[in-house]
Amino acid sequence: MAEEVVLIALDNETGGGKMRLGLDWAVAGAGVVELALTRRITVGENDIVTVLDPTPTGIGHLDAVLAEVADGVSISKVLRRTRGGAPGRALAALVERGVLRRKRTWLLGMLPAHRYPMSDPSAEAEVRARLTATVLKGQDPDERTAALIGVLHASKLWRRAVPTGGRKHVRRRMAEIAKGQSISPAVRKAIARTQGAITAMAAAASSG
Repeated sequence: MAEEVVLIALDNETGGGKMRLGLDWAVAGAGVVELALTRRITVGENDIVTVLDPTPTGIGHLDAVLAEVADGVSISKVLRRTRGGAPGRALAALVERGVLRRKRTWLLGMLPAHRYPMSDPSAEAEVRARLTATVLKGQDPDERTAALIGVLHASKLWRRAVPTGGRKHVRRRMAEIAKGQSISPAVRKAIARTQGAITAMAAAASSG
């Protein structure tokens, strides 16, 4: 799911968007949501995490999140601990799979940077097909698609996710899905904490 969030956030042609405001929180949140979705963790009262299965998943960016989770730790703390490296780990996984390619560039002609143009568009096309079917065509989502929509909505990436269709309809429909019964309570809590972290970050940025 972290990889899917990155694919939605990046510009297909230029590969830019890595530094999009809030993307670090969004990708970190997607990792937490994925662990809740796969029943590796659960979320109890006061957003406190309980580990159900500590066995590594074999997926590098997920295991990085799982390594930061311990019984009694809050979701907010896990997000703070993992957000810094979350986009880079997801990008590395996509490059390794051949979905993206890493391209060196220069900012202002002086500062080295990297962009990640698309190499294999099939992965993003599959994600966008699911989003379109659910948000625009009214198809009932499975829990994974509903959880992804919840993360994208919480991350204010709803228009990047579904660029067509009426803006009000898309936003309302994604909000309904994020709070709907297609998502388990533990996953909904993980999504809500991600949204809270991004909202707080945006408020701090605008005031500072």
